[in-house]
Amino acid sequence: MIRSIKYFLIISLLLSITVASAINAIGNYLLDQKVIQPYLDAQLIRASSLIGLLNQSATPNSIEAKGDIINYLLRSQPMTGQVFLFQIWKDDKLLMHSPNYPGVMLKNAPYGFSDRKINGNEWRVYSVYDPKGGLKVIVAELYNLRRELANDIARSNANALLITYPVFGILIWFIISIALRSISRVTTEISNRASTYLEPVQLTEIPNEIKPLVAELNQLFIRLKLAFERNKRFAADAAHELRTPLAALKTNAQVALKADNEADRNKALQKVIESVDRSSHVVAQLLTLSRLDEEDVLTDLKLMDLHKLAIEIIAYLAPHALEKDIEIELAPPPADVIVLGNDTAIGILIRNVVDNAIRYTPPKGEVNVSIVDTGTQIIFRVVDTGPGVPIELRERVFERFYRILGTKASGSGLGLAIVSQIAALHHAEIYLATPPNGIGLQFDVAFPKHPA
Repeated sequence: MIRSIKYFLIISLLLSITVASAINAIGNYLLDQKVIQPYLDAQLIRASSLIGLLNQSATPNSIEAKGDIINYLLRSQPMTGQVFLFQIWKDDKLLMHSPNYPGVMLKNAPYGFSDRKINGNEWRVYSVYDPKGGLKVIVAELYNLRRELANDIARSNANALLITYPVFGILIWFIISIALRSISRVTTEISNRASTYLEPVQLTEIPNEIKPLVAELNQLFIRLKLAFERNKRFAADAAHELRTPLAALKTNAQVALKADNEADRNKALQKVIESVDRSSHVVAQLLTLSRLDEEDVLTDLKLMDLHKLAIEIIAYLAPHALEKDIEIELAPPPADVIVLGNDTAIGILIRNVVDNAIRYTPPKGEVNVSIVDTGTQIIFRVVDTGPGVPIELRERVFERFYRILGTKASGSGLGLAIVSQIAALHHAEIYLATPPNGIGLQFDVAFPKHPA
């Protein structure tokens, strides 16, 4: 578990630099070996060429003088301080050699490059034949000097790394601190907020890497804000709607207590029961509406037969229709009417639409329920013989607690608001129209048809 991104990045980057530098140092060492060896071999070739050219000149006349000149010239060459020895042979006779001649004859050295061990030391030997003078020129160099040169280069690289390593650490710390400053800024902004301030965090000047995190945080703030507003609205709605039935409940209870005869007492108690029923209905509708808000996402979606579900709901509501002497009918569908949705939510929708039709249909009226398959939509249709809804009010009836003036039917004004919300969650559309006979209201809920 990473406890600090900053220190994790610093340590990881320093370790990465260490590993990369070590690999680079080893690679450079091996590469230097490959580069240095051909370079020093070329120096041996140049040295043998120099010796050959000097021996071809007319002066100086003495072999000793030539040897001194050769040693001087070899020392003056940019050969990085190598120690050379040379021998010049002619017809198995040693004509010239370097002052540091080790006392070992090299006349049998093969032409070209070879390795020889002389007095316990390894030497790199180069032998060439000069046809003009009939001379065999042999030049040799200590291998130890070559290794020391490679080691010096490796040590120089290591020392350079040790010197720059603290600089790397400081630069990495500084760069990471600047990069993480935006996170600190967001942290400071959130920590200084009041518990009720849920406005989104500004996404300006925020690195792309943490924009998704801040965006999700903003979405969380929005959901929390909506949830708080929903809870406040629920409390306000509940207080508003329960005030009237509770006041009526208290009044009727007081009337029952003061009644002089049994008939008045029973009448007052009946009013008490009605007030309790109204309060229960309002509470149930409020709870339903509070659980169905715009930010909700339906779960437990499944394919269901809309006609079978309608049969269950209408059977539950039939006694209420019989009490008002209302004829309620569910027409059989032409074929299977399958929709994708949450059966509980759609059940609430059907119940509220049909219950609303029963409430507003006068006694001896009719409520006809049918399901229509248009090919692209499955329409749940309820047609009643009630007063209908004026065209100019057909949008307002879906507002919370809105009821058309002069309505005598009981209700909380929340039923159609719940229907509208459930329809929106199912991507369904609602249409209100006047039936062809001009009496009542036709209420359509059009669900998207699920492909077979």
